[in-house]
Amino acid sequence: MTGWRIAFVAGNETLVKAYGTIKDNTDSGQFRAIQKAGIRALKNISITDKICKKYSRRFDLLVEALKDVGFNVQKPKGSFYCYVPIPKGTKQGIRFKNAEQAAEYLIKQALISTVPWDDAGSFLRFSVTFEAGNRDEEKKIINELRQRLKTLDLVF
Repeated sequence: MTGWRIAFVAGNETLVKAYGTIKDNTDSGQFRAIQKAGIRALKNISITDKICKKYSRRFDLLVEALKDVGFNVQKPKGSFYCYVPIPKGTKQGIRFKNAEQAAEYLIKQALISTVPWDDAGSFLRFSVTFEAGNRDEEKKIINELRQRLKTLDLVF
């Protein structure tokens, strides 16, 4: 259910009721299938544990690969996204003014899809939500990412 949004509100009874009144008038909420899938996930903690372990394992691989290329990166503690400062440019003299330029360069030159974020500095968002059937496939995907990044001769 990665990327599907489901949540709940807990807190002061008066504030929760007020939020419910406003929320009711701002959108219609998730359709029933997502709500039922969310309930099942929340009632079966083993699903959550399994997914957390998978993402943690993938982040270990991703962080190692990004550091190897030169990115300043730390493993996040509670997400499937990883934000890293953009490179300055390339050894060939290309300079990135912002994350949008860096992200565009990565997709055009190495078929690496990232999400640019320029609202609070210039960052690229990487994700560990890719499709892989097993640990070997995860390693293969991350190693492919590493090799593609290395071909770009990025400067940090």
